[in-house]
Amino acid sequence: MVRFSRLLLLLSLVVAACSQKEGAREQMVNLQQVQDNPQAQLANLNAAIRQSGRDGSLYARRAVALLRKGELNKALEDANEAVVLTRNEPAALFVKAQVLRAMGKSREALPLALQAERNSYQNASLYVLLAELYLQQHKYRQALEYISKAQELSPASEFAYYYKGRLLAATGDTAKAIRNYKLALEQMPQLMEAQRELAGILVARQDYAGAETYLSRAEKLNPDDALLLYYKGLLYQAAQKPDSARQYFLQAVATIDTLQRAHYFIGLQLYANGDGEGALNHLLKAEKQYKDSPKYLATLAGSYERTGQPAQALATYRRLLQVEPGYTYAYQAIARLNYKLQKPRKPEVIEELEIR
Repeated sequence: MVRFSRLLLLLSLVVAACSQKEGAREQMVNLQQVQDNPQAQLANLNAAIRQSGRDGSLYARRAVALLRKGELNKALEDANEAVVLTRNEPAALFVKAQVLRAMGKSREALPLALQAERNSYQNASLYVLLAELYLQQHKYRQALEYISKAQELSPASEFAYYYKGRLLAATGDTAKAIRNYKLALEQMPQLMEAQRELAGILVARQDYAGAETYLSRAEKLNPDDALLLYYKGLLYQAAQKPDSARQYFLQAVATIDTLQRAHYFIGLQLYANGDGEGALNHLLKAEKQYKDSPKYLATLAGSYERTGQPAQALATYRRLLQVEPGYTYAYQAIARLNYKLQKPRKPEVIEELEIR
């Protein structure tokens, strides 16, 4: 899940105008010129809420401050309070949608964001959020619709460019994706996510020198980003340095355990090194993304064999033949496993017990 601290700062500026007329168009700002002290802001909001505990806009603003600090449960509590006190004011719904998105609850966030839009909340950041939420669901037509709306309100929005790049990359147009990522960086040179995604495309194109340039810049901004670590692993793998590659893949899944691409490559490496159990642990975590990959299925089946699970290995080889009927080795493996499973077992030695 991509989290933008700068986007959250923009959100805080939007929420500060909650009392304005609904539908008022927001003037986007250059966030790099904004000076902000989150801790001082939070202290001021705490004091304001103590004095006027029924002001929903204050709870919305504090929810944003807590969101930026990563205190998501507290942020959700304040967002809920804001929604109740403002009687579903669109800006409060938008805040709650942002909190839910940060918590990984995108399917819950989407209807709230849509409700904010239906209530005539015209806001570039809201449209960017809706584009991201639809993009996560692979609903590309809807995502493009909201990116276009965001760019109508804010033609130079770095985030609209970034998500348009994500959309284009997802639909296979990497040339236009690169262009949009670069446009995003023209607006905000320190946008780490755009640098990272550019590097990912260049790695796939085997332009390793170009990828290294963007990865180095991104690494200075957020060295612990999981996808960044994954792409670093791919670079080392391309350089035929498997040990270094595996270390980066392991760091990536330690940051985000659901990063299936990294689990896949770790599993392949461990299997190649003879570690069937270790390979199986990682391969199973990559199953959703790679379940139709012949190489994945062959390695998974082999891992089951190595760990003494012939029935699971047999089922996986059969699945492999469904995906790739010409995979000759699978026929041999199935015959071998069938023989092993149907082979009569030797009778167990029954010890006579002395009756006393």
